[in-house]
This record gives sequence, C-alpha cells and structure tokens, in this order.
Amino acid sequence: MVTIKEIAEKAGVSTTTVSNVIHGKTKKVSPANIKKIQGLILEMGYVQRRGFHVLHNDRSLLIAVVVNAHKIYDDTILADPFYGKAVGTIEQMLRAKGYYMMFYASDDIDDIFKMIMTWDVDGVIALTLSQSNCEKMYNIIHKPVVSIDAHPDYAGQAQVPNFGLDNENGGYLMTKHLIQQGYQNVLVCTHKDYGIDHARWEGAQKAWKEIDSPAKKKLQFDLIGDEWETRKAYYRHLYLRLPFKQKTAVFFLADFFALEAISYLADHGIRIPEEIGIAGFDDIVYAFRLSSPHLTTIHQDTEKRVELAVNELVHMMEEPGYRTKAQTLPVSLIIRRSV
Repeated sequence: MVTIKEIAEKAGVSTTTVSNVIHGKTKKVSPANIKKIQGLILEMGYVQRRGFHVLHNDRSLLIAVVVNAHKIYDDTILADPFYGKAVGTIEQMLRAKGYYMMFYASDDIDDIFKMIMTWDVDGVIALTLSQSNCEKMYNIIHKPVVSIDAHPDYAGQAQVPNFGLDNENGGYLMTKHLIQQGYQNVLVCTHKDYGIDHARWEGAQKAWKEIDSPAKKKLQFDLIGDEWETRKAYYRHLYLRLPFKQKTAVFFLADFFALEAISYLADHGIRIPEEIGIAGFDDIVYAFRLSSPHLTTIHQDTEKRVELAVNELVHMMEEPGYRTKAQTLPVSLIIRRSV
C-alpha cells in the first residue's frame, strides 16, 4: 500500500504538506504543489485510511441495521429471504456511499437500545420494528433513524420516516382473486396477528365482505406457530381435513410458509391446485424458481424500499435539518399455477 511518506519523497515535499492536501488544508500550499501531489495520489493509487478520516471528521461512518428478531424460522434471522435480501442490498449501498454497516438482531428490544447507545453510530436503519420503538431509538441517540416495514403502533408526531407496503391492499387483492376463482373456503394463515400481518388480514376481510359470490362459505384466520414442528402439525391438519372440505384455498401471509406447505402436501400425494389452492405474499425468488407448481403471490419491491430508506438516511445525515416523509409502496397480484 502506498504511504504518505512515499508520495512526499516523490513530490519533494514534507509529509505534512501531503497530509494537508489530502485533507483539504491547502491555504499554505502552493497551487503547483497541490497539483503535483494530487496527480501523484491518483498515479500511485493512494488509499486513505478510514480510521484517520473518522478521527478528523467527528463521524464514525457506522450505520446500525437492527432487527427485533423472533423465532420465525429454525435458523438465523438471515435464513428469511426478505431479511437476507434487504440486509445485502443495504450493505452494498452503504459501502458505495462510504459508510460501514453494523448488523444487530435480538429478540430483546432493550438489547438493541443498549447497542445503539454503546456504539457511536451515525444513523440507524430499523427492519420490521414497531414504530414506537423506532421513535424511542431516535429519542435515545438524536441521530437520523429510518424504518422499513415498521409496525404502526405510534399515534404521536413521527420523527422516524417509515418505508413500507400497502399490506392491506395485498390481502385484499389476493382474497378477491381466490373468491373469483371459485374457492368456497379461504384460510388465511400466519404466525402472528399484529403489525403487517394484521393489516394483510384486514385486507382479506374487506375483500370477503365486498365480493358477492354465491360460492363463498367461510373466511378463517389461523395462527400456525413459529416452530417447524408446530407448522408441520398444521400442514398435516390441512392434509387430513381435505376430504371433508369443499373447495379450499390457503392464503399464507408469507411465501416461506406457503412453500413449506406445498412441499409437505406434495410429499403426501396432494395435488396442487387440483385438490387445494396455495397462495403466498412477498414474491421471494423461491416462489418461481423452486416452487412446484410456481406460487401465486403478492409481489413487493424489497429493493425499492431499501433504496429509498438508505438514500433518505444518508440525506438526513449529510444535510442537518433535512426531513423526509414516510412512503407506502404499492403491491401487485402475481398469478401463477398454485391456485
């Protein structure tokens, strides 16, 4: 790696002069030497050490990406395709903008608060936390905080902009489609009844009430559990009840669960969609690359939400006083062969 000393020797100046040019302190440096040193920096491929830059600019350049993790999947939180894609995109964008990402996931929100107080972060990106907890983080560190898919549980004047989805409309669009396809019973399934899942369930209920169809009989909400053994018991329950049910579709509020159900039912000889319809929400890459049949689902643009969140956070950090508004991105129905 090229050093300041090597550049100074080649330019015939002191190391202090080279350092001053690198850091923009050029009042006492002649224009000729500035030009010469800047040319050598490019020619020799000098890379400034980030730690020195941090010490002299009063900024850590660290961005905390935090998740209030719960036991949704059997592996790490990053086994969830949504979190994997979101965190990967955030890291790439922050690195390109000259920042470093610190990822922290905990099922204890107090641990997250302690982490952001302990580390001198320049900003925070909160993934799927409650809006009230995002506001608390802002009040703890008084630095820019943005959220992605925050649970809407805060009634005050929000300081933290949220970049989310029209989850209610997603639930509405899918349920409307299932009714129009002639399904008499629609089971809406997820692992929790709050936050974005509750909004999706509300959309399903809205569609059920609005769509007039002589075929429809029952809309049902089922909680399928966090652990694999609990979810497997639910899929077995679907398998056993099939012979006694009229035309049924199961709308899982996450593609991950829908793909598990398709795999389990297929292993037990159930034909999809001939004997039961399966639908999801998210349109993760596995929904069409690995699913057989390909999964009917609700598409969300994860990358777009992440790009908005990162760009707005950087804008707030680099331009004190800048404020932005929350944004809700649209969703769309993706029709494939599982329904």
